[in-house]
Amino acid sequence: MDSEYTFGSAYIIDDKGNVYNSLRKLAKCIRVDRHRISSNMKKYGAFKHNGITYYPVKHNADEVAKNIDAKMVCADDLEEYTRNKEEFNQWKICKEVEELPFQKYDFKFNDKSKGNRYAIALFSDAHVEETVKPESVLGKNEYNLDIAQKRIEAYFVNLVNCINADGVKYLIFAMLGDSISSNIHQELSEENGLSPLQATLLAQNLIFNGLDFIVKNTKLEKIKCIGIVGNHSRITKKIQHSNGYKMSFEWIMYKNIEAQCNRLNMPIEFCIPESELAILDMPDKRRFVFAHGFQIKGGTNSICSIYPSLNRYFLRLNPIFKMDRLFLGHFHTCTAIPNAVVNGSIIGYNSFSLSHGMSYEEPAQMYVVYDTVIGEMLTRKIYCK
Repeated sequence: MDSEYTFGSAYIIDDKGNVYNSLRKLAKCIRVDRHRISSNMKKYGAFKHNGITYYPVKHNADEVAKNIDAKMVCADDLEEYTRNKEEFNQWKICKEVEELPFQKYDFKFNDKSKGNRYAIALFSDAHVEETVKPESVLGKNEYNLDIAQKRIEAYFVNLVNCINADGVKYLIFAMLGDSISSNIHQELSEENGLSPLQATLLAQNLIFNGLDFIVKNTKLEKIKCIGIVGNHSRITKKIQHSNGYKMSFEWIMYKNIEAQCNRLNMPIEFCIPESELAILDMPDKRRFVFAHGFQIKGGTNSICSIYPSLNRYFLRLNPIFKMDRLFLGHFHTCTAIPNAVVNGSIIGYNSFSLSHGMSYEEPAQMYVVYDTVIGEMLTRKIYCK
């Protein structure tokens, strides 16, 4: 050994390839007095401990590690690698992969979009005045007037974020009914937080302000609103088909929203049909049909869920209307199949869902983006929180 060698500042390497940048750090890592290590290295040229031999090295540690194909271990990381040998081995494998030769390609990327993007945002089954007590659903949900307002506000904020992120130019905002629960069942008249008229005014206010938020916070070139009445908003004992719109709180609500938007010159076009269905023909030749969904018999508690009933209903309508996709609410379950989309709900899990053994689902609404050339781009949930 060179008598002028200074162990306190030397690099040290063990026979496993680990490198230490000072004697002090080696002593700390292996928990041995550094004077003992220094003494042994001066006397024997190396130090053995627990079956591992440590050698002093004068050269640069990075160069040593490169020459012996070893990993440079800093003092702070050494204990971690000592505790986790598997992680160290994985590091060595990754290092070997990094050094493999790869052929480089230059991708010629054209960032021009294939066509214009439009989105269909569904809004249904808010049931704004209905009350869901946590104890009635074993703590799975809670719903009241305050929570209803917060969820609807969150929905519109999340919808705007999606519209902006997806580069949407044209929005179809489809209101598919059951914004209110009304008093069609005795328990609703006993438990609801508002009367049907009061609930209609609340829903009307929330929806209008949501549309105003969309207009002010997006760069949409066009917005089209569709207003379909649900089965809960009726004032009759049973659903009436020929004049159902006349017997619905929601129909007058949609008309009020339309009048206010027109009064303020908001760039929104409305389609409020007097039938149970609304048909929309798109510039890309696609045809969509919108309905609340009470027309379908069969629910989400069956072994095959709603799929068979949904498909049968589409096959019955398709010869008449030649449609590409059907959009529904009513079932409180986010579902998408190639020919139909079923919306979720804003109210979420309630005692009816629990009683009928329906699956739990977070409050959410469906959102679909199309490209006029490519076709469907994505289908996703927009959560109301």
